[in-house]
Amino acid sequence: MRRRDFDYVVIAAMLASGLYVTVTGVIADLFGLHQFVFHSYAGYLCAGLILVHIVLNGRRVVGYLRRLSRRPREREAAAEQAAGGVEDGARRQVVIAALSAAGGFLVGWLLPDGRQELPGEAADIGALYHDWSTPNHSLDLPVPEWGSRPPLYKSYPEADRIALPGDDDFRGLTVEEALSARRSVRQYTAEPLPLEVLSRLLHAAQGITEERFAFRAAPSAGALYPIELYPVVHSVAGLASGIYHYAVREHELERLQQGDFRSQVTRAGVFQSFLGQSAVCFLLSAIFQRARWKYRERAYRYILLEAGHVGQNLYLAATSMGLGACAVGAFYDDQFNRLVGLDPEEEAILYVISVGEPV
Repeated sequence: MRRRDFDYVVIAAMLASGLYVTVTGVIADLFGLHQFVFHSYAGYLCAGLILVHIVLNGRRVVGYLRRLSRRPREREAAAEQAAGGVEDGARRQVVIAALSAAGGFLVGWLLPDGRQELPGEAADIGALYHDWSTPNHSLDLPVPEWGSRPPLYKSYPEADRIALPGDDDFRGLTVEEALSARRSVRQYTAEPLPLEVLSRLLHAAQGITEERFAFRAAPSAGALYPIELYPVVHSVAGLASGIYHYAVREHELERLQQGDFRSQVTRAGVFQSFLGQSAVCFLLSAIFQRARWKYRERAYRYILLEAGHVGQNLYLAATSMGLGACAVGAFYDDQFNRLVGLDPEEEAILYVISVGEPV
């Protein structure tokens, strides 16, 4: 391959890597992401290619620097001579750019706006819901049928069940110490978690703490407990990798699918690589009707609050045991719902929390 051809290859690779860095950086900013697959590596590659390009074009760079060092009169004369040949072309480019901008403006102005008007004065659907879910709301909306109360527990009768270790009297950090030490950790080792550690995490998140009334570790509006837990196990000693459901009443796991789901979890998590590097990813879903039948338009607010309670329990339990955890709200809802096999009209993933041994 000739030197010039190789330089063109370097330029093309440089443009591709630079474009990838730009696009992934914009996506990371829009979604509030901290990591994106290969984003930093592409940046390093682009910087290296720039250096190679400079080396390949060293003579031109040196010549340019020499021309800059000429006397002002010589530079002006050279500039006047070069300008004569490109003046007409520059004018054409300016005219084309102006016409393109004007045409784009006219097209955007003339095309009809396909957005539907929202009732009330809400600026977006979130503000609309917030207004609509207040007591004695005044929005002119039809009142839905709220339905009846569903079962309090969900189970998969055909799934294989795995018993979890009971309480082993483990005592980690105090609440005050865990609150002070809690941080979002996104770098994990490949060390598998012991099964008893997974058991503690599940119990801390949603376990029954009072048998008489079946009260759980996290508070719930009306003790209706709409949140379900689906651990996606990547690396737990004595437990096959796969997707599980936490059977709260029996403190057991129900195996829904067996296999390595690291790549699927990473893709569904907007390519945040640490989701596939953790030992376990906890998917928190909500069965909406469990709260909807009683709290009606207020239900979704209470469900989101409860997901936050469960998430903080996981954070503090992981911190107390010396583990790292990171809560994620940026993900593709449909991909996670399909991964677990949920009908999003009835139950949907709301929250993702990774846990593993910190680096």
